[in-house]
Amino acid sequence: MSITDLPLKMSIHKKTYKNGQLAIFMNDIDGQPFAELSVSKDSVYLDEDEFILKDYSENTKLVDELMNSRIITLTDRFVLVGSHVCPIGKALI
Repeated sequence: MSITDLPLKMSIHKKTYKNGQLAIFMNDIDGQPFAELSVSKDSVYLDEDEFILKDYSENTKLVDELMNSRIITLTDRFVLVGSHVCPIGKALI
């Protein structure tokens, strides 16, 4: 799957979680939510442009394509969220 193969044109939006961490979302052409690419965890310090990347479940292939397209990149840091080790990403948008 590539971003151009998706059935609708997508847009990426930055928001902020209640704890101040960066939140990354994808919306479809109508502005409807399509994917949440980040998760929040209060006990983690992140720089202003960093976020906890949700690279599992329905996001697996989508995240690979976003990294290949240089829309997001990974740092060398990880955090445990529940039972999943999530990478810390940087938004290049």
